[in-house]
Amino acid sequence: MSNHPHPNGIEQLAASCHGPVLHPADDLYAETCAGWNLAWTQRPAAVVRAASENDVTHAVRYAAAQGLSVAVQNTGHGVTVPADEQSVLIVTKGLDQVSIDPQARTATIGGGVTWEPVLAAAQEHGLAPLLGSAPHVGAVGYSLGGGFGWLARKHGLAVDTVRSLRVVLADGRTVTASPTEESELFWAMCGTAGSGLGVVVEMTIALAPVTDVYAGNLFYPLDAAAEIFDRYVNWSEQAPIELTSAFNITAFPPLDLVPEPLRGNTFVIVRGCYAGAPGDETGRQLINEWRTWREPLMDTWATVPFARQAEISMDPVDPVPAASSGRWLTGLDNTVLQAMLDAVVGGGAPSPMLFAETRHGGGATHRENPAASFGVRDGQRMLELVGMITAPGTDAELERRFQNTWQRISANLTPLPGYLNFAEGHEKVQISHQSFDTPTSERLTAAKHVYDPRDVFRHGIPLADLG
Repeated sequence: MSNHPHPNGIEQLAASCHGPVLHPADDLYAETCAGWNLAWTQRPAAVVRAASENDVTHAVRYAAAQGLSVAVQNTGHGVTVPADEQSVLIVTKGLDQVSIDPQARTATIGGGVTWEPVLAAAQEHGLAPLLGSAPHVGAVGYSLGGGFGWLARKHGLAVDTVRSLRVVLADGRTVTASPTEESELFWAMCGTAGSGLGVVVEMTIALAPVTDVYAGNLFYPLDAAAEIFDRYVNWSEQAPIELTSAFNITAFPPLDLVPEPLRGNTFVIVRGCYAGAPGDETGRQLINEWRTWREPLMDTWATVPFARQAEISMDPVDPVPAASSGRWLTGLDNTVLQAMLDAVVGGGAPSPMLFAETRHGGGATHRENPAASFGVRDGQRMLELVGMITAPGTDAELERRFQNTWQRISANLTPLPGYLNFAEGHEKVQISHQSFDTPTSERLTAAKHVYDPRDVFRHGIPLADLG
């Protein structure tokens, strides 16, 4: 038996909620707190697995009455400030409703929905959400943090598809926020990943008309990295906005979950998605240029339903301990390539890095949206670094490789390089100061003082200290 005392009033909270309310002495506590990224551990005084909006309201009011903070978790892919013994963790997975309006081309979804059911339901009507590379990621956090996916150059960022939010505030009130109703709250949440101002229990988003796409990967040997990179830069700069592409260096780990042709090998990869009109052969022609120039080791590019978009990035589905970092770039040059190579395969010891990937921005990603606080829109490229924490000390080695990369390519970073969705923990807190200009930071801090003056939601980025 655990020696943890019951938090004050937890029995009354449990009696008020439909979903389970747990504290550290309960058997299901650790399992309920666990997120997808096993590198982070949440240890709240109580955890509420919300089954309804009312459960969220009761949990927030309970936390406020007890002087506790509120942390929010859906899938647990990215944690900013982990929940501790002075907090209540609200797990939103039970808020899983999905409703598609094919005429309006919108989806109304619960705060705990992942992209998988949204994508499946939307595709039945020839529509798609602007999800990222992994459909098992939570839709709300991804969208409110920006959302740069495989339809970005054609259709824009996920944050710009958000039409309304239903939010439980720090005082227990529930409001609907949109560009015309509680517009300042809506603006502040659309760009800050949301959980620093309230708990999103429902979100309505616009959908894009997307059915089949031409998508996949070209795998080349590592020793061809310089040639592939140079060709990719020139090729992508001429590409139409229907093509969102990436140059990737991946060191596939020697694990059973990795398919045999890839397992334990390192490749240079040209990947992406061409989202043209039905019958448009431009995507195939663009990839044929590569096939004619140099035959790849493996080639998965094909016409596929967008419902299969997870096959582009091949992100792991099972929980793993991982770390990531990302920045916006002004452009690509040999300095970026060498930094990517050193990050993934450099150094004498085995590298804990999984991949370095630079995605092509521009197109609709540069479209201004005054209704959202997300404002870093002038970057031409994005660079993401991802590693696995497989042994003691690898987290420190990953941190070293991340920081070394950003230092080496500092001349390629945009004036505001931060991108919240690719950062976690203390780094996410740090780059929040590199993600907004001064007027935006001051306005976000003012919104925090209005909607959460007691800083109940202190496990997101530090909105109270940005301005």
